Amino acid sequence: MGQVLLVEDASFFERVIRRQLSELHGLEVVSAATRAEAEALLARPDFKPVVALVDLTLPDAPDGEIVDVTLSANLPTIVFSGRFDEKLRHTLLNKGVVDYILKDSPASLTYLTTLVQRVHANRHIDALVIDDSRVDTEVIARRLSLYQLRVHTAPDHTTAIDMLDTFENLRLVVLDYVMPRVDGFEVLRAVRGRFTMNELAVIGLSGKAGPEVIARFLKSGANDFLPKSCTPEEFMLRISQNLDMLDRIQTLSGMAHNDALSGLSNRRHLFSEGNATFERCRRAGEDVTVAAIDIDTFKSVNDRFGHEQGDELIRLFGMLLREHCPQRAFPARLGGDEFCVLLPGLLPAGGVAFIDKVRKGLAELTGREGPLRTLGNVTISVGLSNGNEANLQSAMRIADMRLYEAKHGGRNRTVAS
Repeated sequence: MGQVLLVEDASFFERVIRRQLSELHGLEVVSAATRAEAEALLARPDFKPVVALVDLTLPDAPDGEIVDVTLSANLPTIVFSGRFDEKLRHTLLNKGVVDYILKDSPASLTYLTTLVQRVHANRHIDALVIDDSRVDTEVIARRLSLYQLRVHTAPDHTTAIDMLDTFENLRLVVLDYVMPRVDGFEVLRAVRGRFTMNELAVIGLSGKAGPEVIARFLKSGANDFLPKSCTPEEFMLRISQNLDMLDRIQTLSGMAHNDALSGLSNRRHLFSEGNATFERCRRAGEDVTVAAIDIDTFKSVNDRFGHEQGDELIRLFGMLLREHCPQRAFPARLGGDEFCVLLPGLLPAGGVAFIDKVRKGLAELTGREGPLRTLGNVTISVGLSNGNEANLQSAMRIADMRLYEAKHGGRNRTVAS
């Protein structure tokens, strides 16, 4: 869990900010009312905050000295203050604070919360700056780094294209429209050949592009376009808004594709992405086995112990499948007590070994020391396809037939070819 250092001497604002930030998952707010308290917290080896929120006027630091304390600790620092002074604001932004926010409305508190969440999330996001100007690249990279993005740079088209597939979580490309030997449109086409607008934000930049070029750039797949003369604040606001939009799309996509209870893919996602996975295996001449899994006597679990316990069984069984699935496996919940797992690269014998691990894990969940021990012995029946069917539907049909054999042969069995 990430920690947030909140330095605020006004108890009202401290409570309001704490309450607002408590709604963010994965963040713990630790408060200090004075500079001395903040320094004592920062001296603790077990205190490693990801961001600092500071008021400028404190009992022992009335002139914003707390900013130097948090910046010297290499903490991304957000100033949240009732004092507005344009000269002071300019000075603090030049020092390297993330932002200067006024305590003047509920909207500013909402913006503060969004900004904290953004800075926290950015630590796991890669950003690529493509610009042939070393000076411009350094300025842009410095701004992005301030917001905790993992920044990478490329001076030309060829280097950028070679780098696209090397990042752990590339979500942002900042692209100069005017490039040597090739314009930004060619780079944009290459980027969009690998990533959709819902997966990666491309922000175009130029010092001299006219409105026609900007419109064409946006139509070609850019998410946004900015003049290089824009202020640092506008630049980062646009960056943050685009990344926030990607997050919302990802959340909605997850809700559409995932089963909320088990955390696995749902039936629809299985038949879309699972079909594509199956076809890729077939084209590559690779075996792929399908396992049809059913929790035995699940209805009696609900009847005897209640639906809450039944839901907990589904949730923990979903975790169990994910834990034991091979790296490329595709586990899904079809509904109720029915599950399906795609096992690329495995023949039925490999599927049997996988199921044996799942059975052992389920026995531990329901054993004397397990979280589901009150349920007693819970078992699964499994049917496996042949591993060489032409398509996913055929493989699932074979697996279902064998699951039927397993259920009617006494349950707690695996039937394969």
